[in-house]
Amino acid sequence: MSLHVVILAGGRGERFWPLSRRLRPKQLLPLVGDRSLLEATIARVASRVESSHRWIAAAVDLGPSLDQIPLDIPRDHFLWETTGRNTAPALGAAAESILAGGGGALVVLPSDHWIPDTEEFWRSVKVAETLLAEHPERVVTLGITPSYPETGYGYIERDEALPLPRSAPTGLHAYRVRRFHEKPSVDRAEAYLAGGRCYWNSGIFLFDAAGVARLLRRHCPDMAPPLDRLRDALSRGVTAEEWSAYYQACPSISIDYALAERAEDVAVVEAPFAWSDLGSWPAWGDQQPVDARGNRVRGPVLAQDSADCLLYSEDGGLLAVLGIEKMIVVRVGDATLVCAKDRAQEIRRLVEEGKLDARFARHF
Repeated sequence: MSLHVVILAGGRGERFWPLSRRLRPKQLLPLVGDRSLLEATIARVASRVESSHRWIAAAVDLGPSLDQIPLDIPRDHFLWETTGRNTAPALGAAAESILAGGGGALVVLPSDHWIPDTEEFWRSVKVAETLLAEHPERVVTLGITPSYPETGYGYIERDEALPLPRSAPTGLHAYRVRRFHEKPSVDRAEAYLAGGRCYWNSGIFLFDAAGVARLLRRHCPDMAPPLDRLRDALSRGVTAEEWSAYYQACPSISIDYALAERAEDVAVVEAPFAWSDLGSWPAWGDQQPVDARGNRVRGPVLAQDSADCLLYSEDGGLLAVLGIEKMIVVRVGDATLVCAKDRAQEIRRLVEEGKLDARFARHF
């Protein structure tokens, strides 16, 4: 079965404001290393999946920004989202497009994750492929063994072990999924860690194109009519208007809610590689060097008598801090963020409020 890669690049990364903006979202930023997270994702798949089997789902207004990046993806493999509808409609668009070209399996990758070990990543994908080959309507995901009680991730609770065929890479394990858990409280996250049966939800999935097309219609019936119309349009040459109509007609729902939590046959591969979804400034800080006072710094920063801070300055301006602890301070162009580290997850709410205020909307 041929393997396709579908890269989800529709997010806005609002928790990284003010560095991340509407037309320069997180996936287009070089948060770790010298290239953007999207470019790093493309590089991760380049040696294993040919260009003609790569797809990307992105908001249509990001087109000019994506044109500046050498993505090596065919132009007709850009699944432009004219209306934001979360990840399940993007998956449906990809599955129907792949079926129109003959079918195959697809691995769904967020565009903004940090995965430094490409070889271990592909070993885990190979195990997932063997599980999918046995049951084309199976949902297969990769679970990351938690190293601390993170409250910003969803969790996957495993059930009994699944036997792996001899063709699967050795040393890896897979399980049936018992249930998915929402982002937990600190106490619950500590219990998940102590119990040893839960994984961080990586958001990486493998599907058979025909199988997931059926599953979406079965478990998310509101998507069936727009998917049927899209299939018909693809068979005769889909127009831009038909793409727009597809997204407008779809419900706004994630892959997790539409399929992973509803499907009868869901498996998780215990993935051994280092991983972060880089979902917040503290997650960014985890990938940065730390100074003697516990500060993580990038750019021209002068820090005195300050400890355990995340300090970021861009565009050549000096950021100077004195006598602060456990703070996030980010200076970028026309905006500055000052935030307690333990409230980093609330930056998205700050951005949402700012966009609704006519005095400040241009800064977001």
